[in-house]
Amino acid sequence: MTNQTRDEAVQEARSQLLKDSEDGTLDSSSLQGAIAILEKAQIRGDRQLLEGEWRLLWSSGTRNAQKLNKPGNGINRKAIASVIQRLDLQRLWFENQVTLAGSSLIVGGPFEYKQHRIQFRFERLGFQLGPLGLLKLPLGKWASGWLQTTYLDEDLHLERGDRGGISLYLRVGTSTPTLCKDNDRIILSHTPAEE
Repeated sequence: MTNQTRDEAVQEARSQLLKDSEDGTLDSSSLQGAIAILEKAQIRGDRQLLEGEWRLLWSSGTRNAQKLNKPGNGINRKAIASVIQRLDLQRLWFENQVTLAGSSLIVGGPFEYKQHRIQFRFERLGFQLGPLGLLKLPLGKWASGWLQTTYLDEDLHLERGDRGGISLYLRVGTSTPTLCKDNDRIILSHTPAEE
């Protein structure tokens, strides 16, 4: 495959994913074909592109969850709940927020990024029940893991996790961490800009 053919295939797959996400018509079979094209291209963008707020469009689920689904289906998370991922590169802070029926569960903590991998450790938990304020709790060393970036541009982020899943995210805005305190700074070792 020539570079021009690859670039055309990537542009077509990317355009299709953006159009389908806007229309709300993510079809699992065409979606997985588009994801395969993007991952094969190995375009991982500059680490600065990670900064921001990303909405989960689709996830294959973990290896265990995949065993329960028919092969190739995956899960359209938007239909179940709103899932937002926030990455703040200044503080090296990572959060995931799940919102269902106006209530949210948020987990957050420090991360480092090197060789296109987000290595994270969740240290704080937040609950927000409807209009009530946010309740924040420390987690200690509750959960850690990694997410390997397999495609990244200004609009789309694909990642494969340490538990065997793949997730597709759409950029929705700038990053405003919910659980990070103003005085939080880099907790894990700071990593210089990616190659």
